[in-house]
Amino acid sequence: MKKILYIIAAAAAVAACGTKSQMPEGSGLLSLTAVQEGSFVTKSNDVLADFVVDIVRPADGFTKHYDRYIDIPQTIELGSGDYTITVASPEHKDAAWDLPFYSGSADFTIRVDELTPVHVTVRLQNMKVSFFLSDSFRSELSSYSIVVTNAASWDAADVAQKSLVWSSLSDVEQKAGYFSVAPLRVKVDGYRASDATESHTELLISNVAPQDHHIIKLDAVVTGQLNGLSITIDPTVNDREADVVVPGWDEVPVDGGGNSGDSGIDDPTDDPTDEPGTDPQPSTAPTMTWGVNPTFAPTPIRAEMDVEIEIEAPEGIRDFVVDVDSNVLGETIAQMAGASYTYSPSTPFQMDLINDAALIAQLGGMIPTGDALENQTHVNFSLSKLVPLIMVYSPESGSQHTFTLKVTDNKGQSLEKAVVFYAE
Repeated sequence: MKKILYIIAAAAAVAACGTKSQMPEGSGLLSLTAVQEGSFVTKSNDVLADFVVDIVRPADGFTKHYDRYIDIPQTIELGSGDYTITVASPEHKDAAWDLPFYSGSADFTIRVDELTPVHVTVRLQNMKVSFFLSDSFRSELSSYSIVVTNAASWDAADVAQKSLVWSSLSDVEQKAGYFSVAPLRVKVDGYRASDATESHTELLISNVAPQDHHIIKLDAVVTGQLNGLSITIDPTVNDREADVVVPGWDEVPVDGGGNSGDSGIDDPTDDPTDEPGTDPQPSTAPTMTWGVNPTFAPTPIRAEMDVEIEIEAPEGIRDFVVDVDSNVLGETIAQMAGASYTYSPSTPFQMDLINDAALIAQLGGMIPTGDALENQTHVNFSLSKLVPLIMVYSPESGSQHTFTLKVTDNKGQSLEKAVVFYAE
């Protein structure tokens, strides 16, 4: 799932921030917009107000640093020259609980008496790991521990700093670990409920990349046998699939089921239908595509626009909400809905396009609403008429106006995507 956040940086006297050398003669202004791509939906390390911003002029070592985005002024005055700017989460660890890490940078040039707009895409740089336990796994094992590390080996000196442990003493499926990008090693130690015998399984995940969500499924198919460990990558992020079958205990016969000759190790001569649970099911989660702007890059506001976003929801749409973060349009739409609302960047106005009857009546078909959304599996969601209305209010040049589309289907699967527009 992706979400967008923006940073507009500017205006502080150069002398107010630390420098390592004297500014060259002549200065200009920087206008910064940072777009955040990718989200694992946590409450830690991904809050816009807490992102750090660093500006560096390599030629002479001049630096400007902001501990928090919220402290950035509206414009930044800089001496002429070539710069690099970096926007990042405040904390970065190789392995941590609920700690996604975002980072992005861009090079730019400041020219005397000119305003330089700069766009920085801030992307997720680490990976998420979570577990799904089958009912059989829970019943077959009386206790277990799961260790994941991105250290070079289990014997590496830094393995302790690069590892996380899940265990039967906690709710495994509710804990998500975040790892810097490196091959992942997974170790499962379990104790059989029937007689307390042990099983030890290891797995190496070598095909890794930023934004990957590794959902590791642990399954025990028959009593006494850990049949397989299947890895499926969440299709809402980088799409990867891998099936892994690992050995477990020798089988203990069970009345009415089980093949006593099956060791749990994958045999290419076996009928694949004998290996339950190895084929990942295709995702039915909602998706969004914008034909003329497939990367959903920030778009200038024009009188004529093509903002036709195709939404696929195979399970049917249950809820459709749009957060309007616009200092000129948010309050206007609130008035249309008969709501009391004062604009704030931290509280965009929320349009409920299925349940808000007053708002639906006022929008008058300008965008799809009501029955055109509810329970639909395919929607052409158009903002082509609504967005140009921002120009009526003569918005400030460079100002950002964001519509965050939030779709939930009838299975409770959600997708959130922000569409960013700016006034030229």
